[in-house]
Amino acid sequence: MAPHIHIPSCKSTAGRANTQTSTHTDAEKALDVFTGSNDTVRVRPDIQIHPADIASFVQVGFDEQINSFATRSVFQPAVIQDIYKNVSSYKDTQKVVRAMRIAAMESAKLEIQQLRDQRLREDSDSGGLV
Repeated sequence: MAPHIHIPSCKSTAGRANTQTSTHTDAEKALDVFTGSNDTVRVRPDIQIHPADIASFVQVGFDEQINSFATRSVFQPAVIQDIYKNVSSYKDTQKVVRAMRIAAMESAKLEIQQLRDQRLREDSDSGGLV
C-alpha cells in the first residue's frame, strides 16, 4: 500500500488494521502518515524550513529521487545525473533513460543473436565436433 496521509481529529479511531487510536489536542497540529506497514510517521507541516537549509534539503530530495530512479532503471546514478544536466526537466530525463533502456535491450538481443550465429557457423565448420 502506498503511504497516505491522515489528518487526525481530537479523538479518532480509524477502522484500518494498521492504525491505532490516537487523541490529539487542538494545539497539536500534526499529520499521521501511514506507510502500509505497522509504522506511522508523524509529520508537522507547520514547521518552517530555515532559508539557509533549503538548498541542502532540496539536494537530499534530489539525490533520493535520482538514486531511486537509477535503481528502477538499472543505470548508475551518475549516468542519470549526467542526462539530467543535459535536458530541461526530470520528465525529459525519464524519457531519455527509457529510450536508453530500450536501445540497450535491442543491442543486447542483436549481440546475442550474432554470437549464436557465429557459434553455429563454427560448429558447422568443424563438422559438429566440439
